[in-house]
Amino acid sequence: MLFLKNHDMNNRSARAARNILVSFIIKSISVLINMALVPLTIHYLSPAKYGVWLTISSMLGWISFFDIGLGHGLRNKLAEALARGEMHKAKAYVSTAYFSITILCCFLFLTFMVINNFLNWNQLLHIPVQIDENMRAITFVLFFTFSIQFILQLINSILLSNQQPARVSLYNMVSNLLVLIAIAILIRYTRESLMHIAFVFSFIPVLVLAVVNIYYFKSPFKDFAPSRKEIDFQVLREVLSLGLKFFIIQISVLVFFQTSNFLICRFFSPALVTPYNIAFRYFGLITMVFSIITAPYWSACTEAYMKQDLGWIRTSLKQLFRIWLLLVLAAIAMLYFSDYAYRFWVGDQIHIDFRISFFMMLYTLVVSFGNIYIIVLNGIGQIRLQMLVNVIGMLLFIPLSYYLAVTLHMGISGMIIATIICSIYGTAIAPFEVKKLLLNNAKV
Repeated sequence: MLFLKNHDMNNRSARAARNILVSFIIKSISVLINMALVPLTIHYLSPAKYGVWLTISSMLGWISFFDIGLGHGLRNKLAEALARGEMHKAKAYVSTAYFSITILCCFLFLTFMVINNFLNWNQLLHIPVQIDENMRAITFVLFFTFSIQFILQLINSILLSNQQPARVSLYNMVSNLLVLIAIAILIRYTRESLMHIAFVFSFIPVLVLAVVNIYYFKSPFKDFAPSRKEIDFQVLREVLSLGLKFFIIQISVLVFFQTSNFLICRFFSPALVTPYNIAFRYFGLITMVFSIITAPYWSACTEAYMKQDLGWIRTSLKQLFRIWLLLVLAAIAMLYFSDYAYRFWVGDQIHIDFRISFFMMLYTLVVSFGNIYIIVLNGIGQIRLQMLVNVIGMLLFIPLSYYLAVTLHMGISGMIIATIICSIYGTAIAPFEVKKLLLNNAKV
């Protein structure tokens, strides 16, 4: 028995190590692609139009959060079924999730079509009159393709439940590379157009995900490929009992991060969305690196907890904390060289205040630290307290952002500080919750 337990630990750690190594290689390429995408898109559109594009795409990107937790619920429940070897139940989970999310997408799309007829996007976002684009048509294209992507991206949850995050990173990289090539073609052969950018950024990921779905369900995952006969609303209740909690957490994340572009547009101007997002992406390298490292641990913790391998979880937490300390040093170095990095990346046309860079660095470190413990709690499905604290933070975020950014005249820095304050769960509560959980289970 001890030999089997050690064997499982070694296999789990080896899988995590392989995924981290491969993901680093893939993500390094993705970083270069994404860094090239920013100046290339700004060159094609202009900073003002780029700010509008970021705002519109991030607002409509909210649809990816409205799966009522099906993606995360499927990830956990499928990982549990695979750990037990229950392939029939795994097929029921996958079939029911695909069916349910398709029905949900149809409802959301029809609802948006009705609402979109009454929205004046130019007035809503204070878009300057010189930007002459059909915003209603652009938002229709984006929402239509995001709705399809909404369904197809369930394959990512399946890959993650199988402890294959490197594959998810690979297919995202392929999408971004194709987008980069398409924008280079647009620059050469067309005039600036938000509609062209909308087509490129929305249709290409859908095509890539469609190919990925077909490949995996025809071969590697054919044993639990979606089937109409395997739809079971009993397992839907199992998935949703956990998934709805994840959904509420996702909504809070939506308010924290996805509304920032809208609030900057509303409180200040669309042009200021660009420096905010450049700083976010620059220091987002810290978050990205740490996400690569922690990604394999979610489903690995699910498996370890199911097998009561608490020693592996404790060892993993210590390793992740040591890595986080190294990232603190890297973040400080990035802050010191930030002006040089910005000029090298996007040139002199966009100025980014040092305070924005400082608080963005602080934010990425706070979030990364919290993720050490949140990834464990997510993996074992203990997320009720996280849900409650995040709801409180969600309710506080917009009034706190307004108070700090507008009333106290702190500008964009105030909004970042509000995000840090509202993200208190990961840094101040999650570590104690994990410690208590592991201690109580060790006594059982």
